[in-house]
Amino acid sequence: MTEQAQQTNTLTSDAVVDDSFQYTHSHTYDTDGKIQILEPIAILLVDDDNPFPESQNLNLVQIIELAEVAVQLLANFAVNLTNLLNVGAVGPTADSDESDNRDSVHEMLDKIEDKIKQLGKLIILGKSFLKQVETNIVDELKEEIKDTVEDVIGFFKRKIEGSSDDSDDTDNSASDPSAILKGILKEILALLVGDILTAAGLKGEATSIRQFADQFQTFTVPDVLSTTNNDIAFAALQVSGPNPLVIERALTTGSDVFTDKFPVTNDNYQKVMGADDSLELAVSQNRLYLTDYQALAVLEPGTLPQQKYIAASMGLFAVSKGDSSGTLKPVAIQVGPQPDATNPVIYPFNNTGDNSAWQLAKVHFQAANGNYHELISHLGLTHLLIEPFAISTHRMLDDDHPIFKLLLPHIQGTLFINNAAVASLINPGGTVDQLLGGTIETDWQVTTNALGALNFEQRMLPNQLNDRHMADPNLPVAYPYRDDALDVWAAIKSWVADYVSIYYADDAAVAADQAIQNWVLDLTSMQGGRIKGLGKRQDGQGQLGIYSKDYLTDVLTMVIFTASAQHAAVNFPQKSVMSYTPAMPLAAYASAPTSTDGSHDASLLTTLPPLEQALVQQALGQGLGGVYFTRLGDYNRHQRGNYFTDPKVQQALDVFRDNLDKVEETIGARNLNRASYQSLLPSQIPQSINI
Repeated sequence: MTEQAQQTNTLTSDAVVDDSFQYTHSHTYDTDGKIQILEPIAILLVDDDNPFPESQNLNLVQIIELAEVAVQLLANFAVNLTNLLNVGAVGPTADSDESDNRDSVHEMLDKIEDKIKQLGKLIILGKSFLKQVETNIVDELKEEIKDTVEDVIGFFKRKIEGSSDDSDDTDNSASDPSAILKGILKEILALLVGDILTAAGLKGEATSIRQFADQFQTFTVPDVLSTTNNDIAFAALQVSGPNPLVIERALTTGSDVFTDKFPVTNDNYQKVMGADDSLELAVSQNRLYLTDYQALAVLEPGTLPQQKYIAASMGLFAVSKGDSSGTLKPVAIQVGPQPDATNPVIYPFNNTGDNSAWQLAKVHFQAANGNYHELISHLGLTHLLIEPFAISTHRMLDDDHPIFKLLLPHIQGTLFINNAAVASLINPGGTVDQLLGGTIETDWQVTTNALGALNFEQRMLPNQLNDRHMADPNLPVAYPYRDDALDVWAAIKSWVADYVSIYYADDAAVAADQAIQNWVLDLTSMQGGRIKGLGKRQDGQGQLGIYSKDYLTDVLTMVIFTASAQHAAVNFPQKSVMSYTPAMPLAAYASAPTSTDGSHDASLLTTLPPLEQALVQQALGQGLGGVYFTRLGDYNRHQRGNYFTDPKVQQALDVFRDNLDKVEETIGARNLNRASYQSLLPSQIPQSINI
């Protein structure tokens, strides 16, 4: 049956649809009268006639988690400003009255002091809220806790809306829980203007790399600070960083990739890897690897807040001949997909001894890496991929259906955070528009292209590793993401298989479950989830569906793995790596080098983002990468008694948790003999995409 025919599949007559969960395939933004439309994605319909489902709102524990991170963000930002007030000074300080511009200095200090007082109110209120919750939550939620929650949310919400009346801190009518983190980011963004931040050393072009580290006042500076300029650490990010999902094994140097798109020469390869090595030998020994961000070719450089630069860069990496450690070394970078006289292949050396072009090329390459990460690996292939499953599971499966029961903890919070992101993170003029390299319209295009091209079955972990020729654990490259992810995948698949077997005696029982068949049809329908590559046909004909226990297990494993482990792998390095901007800037602010001899106009500091952009990137990374709500396999967390009441399920769950403990130990042992990779430790994987 053709793809077009597939779209005509219809639900069975006994399908019962929960109408509080409706699909839409576009979102309209009206920015000062300018209409822009994000499409064609399958997301939850939320408008005046279809309010966000109450069941999907944040619960108290999630609010506490977000409030704690919000307080940390505010505290770090406030301390960044206090230097101009001599707060915390340990000795005599210069008298600002001696300044030739003392009147303007005093005026500026008054503004700073006022802002710090406002931030201080938020911090004190937030800490009081957390302390109140900590000391008063008992078996039943006390009314005073409810009041405290409403107080802090109301205060944050008034901050968002720009209210100047801070005297009434008990406005219980403002109870939108999404206000917390959104309010903090808006408060910080509102301050990133004018002379205050410039004087505080937090705005404008950096004069030294040290200034990026200085922005971490109450936060711990990420370890990546010490390795950002190191080539081996740079290469390691391709296999164990925020985006270890693009690198692929090179199968030949005779392809159009090397001959037309990325003309790395053997002579230059040998200058990097040694005269006794060669490109062909490296290919034959499986030691040559390629990272290609071609998917970014549609990006048009953005101009918010100023001209930015972004290109579909390429990188070549190799393992040295005879190296048993599997350490990757960078060989070459090309900034942009098409080589020419002004877009050369750049190597970690040049004949003049000036390697500044290489340092700049790495910045542009990492900007491409960061944009691919945020738009595709993170937003597109975790958040927006799981969104239809969250919608259709609520639409098509009854609360007491065993698959609903299994999936519910793995879609908790997803619709909320996605709705918040669409409304106020990836909106025109929003944080993504400000930080990433492309225009917001072409950012959307990158994400929707990735979703449109996605084949659900091919995206399953073993299949996508095979597609990149990276599945073999005996390859000479050390690949921590692959090794750890496959172990977590196997543990999840074993648990799902045991669970499915409890409720389905055989394949016929799966095929006879009309709710499951309707679920698949809703997920694949052009009026529904638009998921491609999901479902099979019984005996090669009829409607798409799930007709065997094995295939049901595969599908559920993919959903649970994506919602838990895959999201963890791309989300939490936003804090440990990406919050330190020089490690992975989200845009370049000067053009790429056009020669390799050091005769370029840009410098490292002019190419890196301005300090105020770095501060927003820090807040985003620390905020999104700092919330760990729930834990994989811990279905009983935050509730009294067992989530699964069937004793047979509890037995299978015990085995699953034992298997996760074994995976934890295995990863811990690996980390003793490799650069530590902790993103897929089961103890650090939440159950769902909830941040």
